[in-house]
Amino acid sequence: MRLTVLLAVATLAVALAGAELALRLARPLWAIPYPPICYRPDLFQRWDPYGYRLWPSRTMQHRYPTPGGRLVTIVSNRDGFRSRRELHEADGRRRVVVLGDSMVFGVGVEEAERCTELLEELEPGWRVDNLGMVGYGPDLMLRALEAVGLDPPPDVVVLVIFSHDVYRVAPEVPGVGFPIPRFVLRSGRLTTVPYPERPAWQRLFLVQGVRYVQWRYTSAAFPLNEAILDHVVELGAQHRFTPAIVFAPGPRDWSDDRRRRRWLRAYAERRHVPFLDLTEAVQAAGAEALYLRNDAHWNPEGHRLVARELERFLRGLSPPLGVRTSSSAPSARDPVRGQLVSRGRPVVVPLVQARRPALAEVATKGRRAARSSGCLGARGSP
Repeated sequence: MRLTVLLAVATLAVALAGAELALRLARPLWAIPYPPICYRPDLFQRWDPYGYRLWPSRTMQHRYPTPGGRLVTIVSNRDGFRSRRELHEADGRRRVVVLGDSMVFGVGVEEAERCTELLEELEPGWRVDNLGMVGYGPDLMLRALEAVGLDPPPDVVVLVIFSHDVYRVAPEVPGVGFPIPRFVLRSGRLTTVPYPERPAWQRLFLVQGVRYVQWRYTSAAFPLNEAILDHVVELGAQHRFTPAIVFAPGPRDWSDDRRRRRWLRAYAERRHVPFLDLTEAVQAAGAEALYLRNDAHWNPEGHRLVARELERFLRGLSPPLGVRTSSSAPSARDPVRGQLVSRGRPVVVPLVQARRPALAEVATKGRRAARSSGCLGARGSP
């Protein structure tokens, strides 16, 4: 009997060792090195206020996809986001801040071809600021918004959430390869903690694989994402802007994409947040024709479609974003009545509710997840 148990244990140990070796030889994309390694240190700088950024105030070149992809110019402003325009220069127009990952950043396309610049062309009365960054999840989007997105005051803040972004709140996810500060939930409240140390056993590929499945294929990430989105909603109430959520699909609609999309829609309905699902429009336009070849990022035609859909969505708010009273003076929202007030008559906007649930009321159901590494190119990697 004892010999049988020892033989079973030895067999299990050999099997696990073989599986670990096989995974290390395969180098799956979800495996995360420790300490994290930035895959493009020529482009990105660690910046703890919002994780990382482009090297500020530079003009750089980026070829994507590699090899053989298109070489595009990347110009960064002094806050380290991809834009020839500085963020803090008010110009009197209605301001739309768009947060997102590499889809919004615009890998593989020129700056002028991005959905945000095209949206501003469609609506010259709107100032559209792009705070997209490669590898960002909702956590780093929130940090960027708080650090640099609220000055000048926005009218609308749009979070463009690609399906994989929901996974990126997992503790060990490093973005483009930095030990970035992380959010955790403690007693239902968002708390910032340093990037976690990972002892040797947590670096085993088998252990990483189990965590990847947990955070991607279950609802493990939902409570933390909900707390992050709640905080954006609270910022909207405090700073009198409208938060909105846009779901950005990939070229194919997988079951985990549908699950995240349903969760985001349900969240938006509960919190009375405007929500746009781009899936139907993308599928109707031929899906893969809107993406870079063998990739999950929009090509120029994809960005054009997204710009048109965003224009319709934002104009569908009540009142449309472009509507002003006869006065040209800057507007302010009445935080008690939830109205947009100018020197003309007030008009009701169902954008910022007078009361929002506190962070302590965050529901703690479930788990979830998506893909890891933060590197470009794999499915689920924008």
